Formats: sequence, structure tokens, C-alpha cells
Amino acid sequence: MNRTTFKKAVSFFALASVFSMSGCQQDELVEESAILPAEPTASSKTIEGKFIVVLKDNNLLSGKSLREKVLGKNGLESSRAREVFQGAFNGFSGSFSKDEIARLRADQNVAFIEPDQAVMLGKGSPKTSTFNTSSPIASTSTTTTTTSSTSTQVIPWGVSRVGYGDGTGKTVWVIDSGVQSSHPDLNVDKTRSKSFIYGDASYEDGYGHGTGVAGIIGAKNNNIGVVGVAANASIVALRVFDNTGYGTLTRIYSALNHVYKYGNPGDVVNMSLRVSASTMLDDLVKKTAARGIFIAVASGNSYIDCKDDSPARVIAPNVFVVSNMDSYGRFSPSSNFGASVKFSAPGTNIQTTWKGGGYTTGNGTSYAAPHVAGILALTGGRVNSQGYVSNDPDGLTDPIALK
Repeated sequence: MNRTTFKKAVSFFALASVFSMSGCQQDELVEESAILPAEPTASSKTIEGKFIVVLKDNNLLSGKSLREKVLGKNGLESSRAREVFQGAFNGFSGSFSKDEIARLRADQNVAFIEPDQAVMLGKGSPKTSTFNTSSPIASTSTTTTTTSSTSTQVIPWGVSRVGYGDGTGKTVWVIDSGVQSSHPDLNVDKTRSKSFIYGDASYEDGYGHGTGVAGIIGAKNNNIGVVGVAANASIVALRVFDNTGYGTLTRIYSALNHVYKYGNPGDVVNMSLRVSASTMLDDLVKKTAARGIFIAVASGNSYIDCKDDSPARVIAPNVFVVSNMDSYGRFSPSSNFGASVKFSAPGTNIQTTWKGGGYTTGNGTSYAAPHVAGILALTGGRVNSQGYVSNDPDGLTDPIALK
């Protein structure tokens, strides 16, 4: 797909790359660009007839009362609001006709309306193999690995590069495909974790991507598997992608709105996801960050300027958009770039946790952003730098993130 096609697409794109594994990376002399697997294809589209309606602030009415007033005034039953949200913004989503949307747009209590969007994460074909701590990566097949509790712990090159520490007591909200709560290498907050998938209350990860992100952020320093940047941090899983990798803008918006309502200043949010330009999502990111909540965002994997993507285009205090580099400090030939990118971080051949109690190695800005999320958790919002990435295509060379 050429750049023009990407820029014109009004859709979501998953940032997960194909996962490859035959063992942990020990040989830094391996030429990473030669073994980087092709990224998966993500299919996406606007959901026909489904819209997200965001309401204006109204100090006289509760979110529910205002919602019911708006719907009733426009001749709509309250049941037409299939999914509702309250937090930084109040609103609802549902299926509406063109005439109904026209009436809602004209309502003085409606801030804005956007079509809902759908995304299908790129599919791999996972298979089980042995987690070998001494074998260099050489395979490009898509695999997932498992390990026993007696395996030797390794410090992934990315975690070593940016630095790591004890993240006990720190909270990182992971808006993703859920997180495996029983993984022996993760500290998942089962009380606060939540699903935003209508009709499915489970926050468990049936796809894998969220568990991979969580391991980079906070895998325990416990003599097994891998170590995360903020080891043993409390991971709050906010599930917006289902077991097939399908998600919607409504879910993502609702999840971040939940963080705005229940998160605390100093908390961190990781958003390894990408949506085509969305004013309402950008506004919510800025408003959440303004509460003192730090947000790490993946820039994307299409090798384009991310100025037309949300939330990667957001430039605001406490928002950290992250590009992908390899272990030689080179800008990834798949990473997005642009003026909004604040840091580059390891995102090539990254070892991390995986669903089923296992581990995997993957590539993409989905894996770069959680390195910065871990740093933010440890430092309370400060990211240092250790030089600059090479081969950055936009002339705005990204500093390399450091704890």
C-alpha cells in the first residue's frame, strides 16, 4: 500500500507486528533489518450507520439525565444508546439514520458526532516452541513461546537500553486486547481491570497483544522469563480488542474516558493503537493528560508522517508519542515519524510476555511505546535522553528515551 492510500484511509490500524521467536536475543551483531518480518495487514472500515455522540458539559443535569433529555427531545428511545460513557465527556454510541443524526447535530447539548470505526488487528499464526535463553534470533516465522518457572530470567536488550527499576506501587493502564491476569511474570490489578466490549465482561487477553505490551512495562524481576522497565508495576487491563483482534473507536474512547474518571495524577496510560484523525479522541487525550496522567502513544508502523493519525498527532504536555528504533540506534524502516514524536525507543526484536503464560519476540511501535510508559511510571513523568536515533526520515531527529 502506498503512502497516499494510507493517508486517505479513514480507519484504524493496529500497531502490532508479526511476532518471531526461536530464542532470546543474545547476539547483538545479528543484522536486525535482515530478519525483521513483514508486518501484518490490518483491515478496517467505518461502521455503517453507527455514530458516537459526545455531549456538552451541563452542570444542572447528570450524564444520564442529559443523555435521556437529548434522546427524548429528538424522538429517540433511551434504549437507542447502545453504549454509554461518562468521565471527561459524557455521551453514547448507537445506530442512527441520517435524519436522526441531523437532528442530533442540531441539538444545543451535543458537542460533536463522529462515525464509529472498526479495526481488525493483523493476524499471525502462533505456535509453541521452547524459550531458549542462549539462542540468537534467526527465524522469521510467527511463533509464541512458553517457559517453565525454572527458566533463567533475561533482561531484554530494550529494557537494558532504556533502564529499569522497581515499579512496585506504580499504576499503568493498558488500553489494548486485555492482559492475561494469571501470567506468572505480571502483576495485574484484577479489581480495576475492565472490559469495554459490549456483552463480554472479561478483561483476559485472548489475542496476545496486550499481554506483550504489559510485559515490557512491568514484567517482574523474579528470576523467570523477562524483566520490565517498571518491574512489578500494577497493570490495569482495559480491554478494547476481542479475541479475534477486532476493536472499535467507541471502546477506545470509553476506556480512556474511564481512566480520566478513575485514574490518579502520576498514573500512566499506554496506547499502542492508531486511529485515523479523530477530534474527539484527541480532545480526550489532552484532557486526560491535563489531569497529570502521563500517556505513551505508539506513532504507527506505516513509515508515514503521523500528522493525520490519532492519538499519534497529539502535541500536548504529558503526551509522549514514540517511534521505533533497533539495538544499533537506527530508526526502524517501518516506524511512523513527525513533529509530534517526542522520543524513539526500542521496538525491534523485543522480548516480552505473551498469552498462555509464555513469551514472545516482536517488532513495532506497539513495543516501543511501553518502554516509555515504564520510564514514566518510574520517574513520575520525566524522560531523559541518551543521544539521538539515526536515519530519522523527517529531519526532526528523535532523542532516544532513557530512564
